[in-house]
Amino acid sequence: MSKNSKIEAKNFSVLLIAVIMWGSTFPAIKIALGDIEPVTLGLFRAIFGFIPIAIFTLWKFDWRTTLRPAKNDFLILVGIALTQFYLPLVSQNVGMTLMDPKTAASMSSLLQATAPIFTIFLSATFLGEYIGLKKATGTAIALSGTVMLVTRGGIVLRGATLIGNLMLLGSAVFYAISGLLVKKALDSYNPLRILSFSLFVSVILFLPTTFFLEDMTHIIGISRGSWLLAIYLGLFANGIVLIVWYYVLRTKELSKQILFVYLIPFFGIIFSYLFADETITIQTFIFGAVILIGITIAQYEKKSESGKVVE
Repeated sequence: MSKNSKIEAKNFSVLLIAVIMWGSTFPAIKIALGDIEPVTLGLFRAIFGFIPIAIFTLWKFDWRTTLRPAKNDFLILVGIALTQFYLPLVSQNVGMTLMDPKTAASMSSLLQATAPIFTIFLSATFLGEYIGLKKATGTAIALSGTVMLVTRGGIVLRGATLIGNLMLLGSAVFYAISGLLVKKALDSYNPLRILSFSLFVSVILFLPTTFFLEDMTHIIGISRGSWLLAIYLGLFANGIVLIVWYYVLRTKELSKQILFVYLIPFFGIIFSYLFADETITIQTFIFGAVILIGITIAQYEKKSESGKVVE
């Protein structure tokens, strides 16, 4: 196994901050959707993420290499734009509008936490990453914690709620696919270049979709608070946090790093309770601890006397 497969303490802290911020996005999205149409919110997130990051990237790198990738990599980078931004943002935003408003934010974070399930098997299939006993056991424990969190409130499998749940699960699949594409792109490109180009393409995709599907005159009535939430979601969740995530991913196994996604519902439920008037119980903390235990087991590696990592 690669010597870089273990998540060091510094990277662990960085990734933990990332998932905390991603957990905060669910109540932020729920509140923002009260003023902003779902596809329009996706457009805003792409724009507010793209502009500052593109400016910084173009300042640091030549624009021709940033927005004009090699022909062989073009489809991969477009695929990242589709699976990291366009498709999951549409699925997530529209899906949340169809869910029970009393639990939409917390349940959305739970359903998206299924992404590592798809990622680990895709990583083994397409990237050749090894799934040992500890990683499999840790994944199973973390998944069981997520399932227990889900069943705490139950999932209603009928009508619009079913469609909303399926759309959130769909976004998890898209994120899993994007992880594979990003991992491959990182062999050739700096994370800033990947993020700038993919956000640029996602803006291009969102513009006609938004104007075709939604009445853009509603922008006039958007409150200041919702504008601030849209900026936060774009600049931080779609921008700065992803840059950090990509930098760590350059040297770490995708199937291990993605396990941190299991922490998102833990923080998502807490933030939803604090800011979106959703329910929370002691079970949340107990099942969150189960998730943490699973991640710890999956991350743990033992070195032999020769210095090699063994499972």
